[in-house]
Amino acid sequence: MIAPITSSDIARAAGVSQTTVSFVLNQTKGTSISIKTRARVLSAAETLGYVPNSAARTLGSGRSRTLGLLLARGDLMSFDAFAPPLMFGISRVCNLQGFKLLVEAVEPGSRRDAYFDLTRSKSIDALIVLNSNSEDEGLVRLIESNFPVVLFGSIHHAKENSITPNTSPAVEQITRHLVELGHRRIGHITYAPLRYVGASERLKAFRRALDLLETEFDESLIGLGDFSIDSGYHAMRQILARKHRPTALFAGNDTIAVGAISALRDAGLSVPGDVAVVGFDDLPIAAYLSPKLTTVATQAVAQGEQAALAAIELLKGQAIGKRRCKLSLEFIVRESSGAVVRR
Repeated sequence: MIAPITSSDIARAAGVSQTTVSFVLNQTKGTSISIKTRARVLSAAETLGYVPNSAARTLGSGRSRTLGLLLARGDLMSFDAFAPPLMFGISRVCNLQGFKLLVEAVEPGSRRDAYFDLTRSKSIDALIVLNSNSEDEGLVRLIESNFPVVLFGSIHHAKENSITPNTSPAVEQITRHLVELGHRRIGHITYAPLRYVGASERLKAFRRALDLLETEFDESLIGLGDFSIDSGYHAMRQILARKHRPTALFAGNDTIAVGAISALRDAGLSVPGDVAVVGFDDLPIAAYLSPKLTTVATQAVAQGEQAALAAIELLKGQAIGKRRCKLSLEFIVRESSGAVVRR
């Protein structure tokens, strides 16, 4: 019979103390364990096949020990490359904390009671919502019902519990990078319609960065994407059809950047020779595009872990509120922005 994996096994594999392992697996508050150490412990536990003693860690009678992950745009899984690693991070924490994960989708235009039907019929203890938007009436009603809900990204509701990536410093770094390369006509394609608060906030951060750098913001250089490569392609074509084209583009994410680069090539323009391009997310494909894509590594797996941990904290009666992800986003300079070529 194979002996169960213990905290000492995980400690040896992760190169930390058993106390650190205990703090991480039990989400002990008030500790100063870094994000990297926490991720190393979780990874070691998963690799070793650690299985928690669910009976000994029951949060309370009547719990199903199931978290729900709701995709407010279920079709994203067929073309968006950010959601899968985020989901993996959520699943990793669920496995290590003795929870099951139930994944559901509510398509745009679903009936008002879709969220309530899910929470009533699926026996979930708490819900994580990905790609929420401020116009989703059903989601607002669910938040106001006091069911344990954690949003990945804020909709600025007074009663929400949310985990929000702190992307503004990275957006400023991107903008500064392009300005320092000599660009003054910098375009932007959002990764989603502006009813999605994350896309709206990223556009606002870009505009603030231009103001800080005393560079003009030009509305004619702004396009609206809708998550997909195809939407990035068509938004770029629309920008190019206007009076003056940009010399640089900040794409809302790497998926949008791929579509934009294709549109630029179809228009007979080179990247970065005619238009420099920067993305966001550092998807696995980014380092293998031609040219290789300058982008920002957003640590999607770690963000998913923080969302799942927040949902479990909420179940334990701990306050969440509006919380920023405590992650440093790394700006990665490659060929597409032109900096490597100039060097």
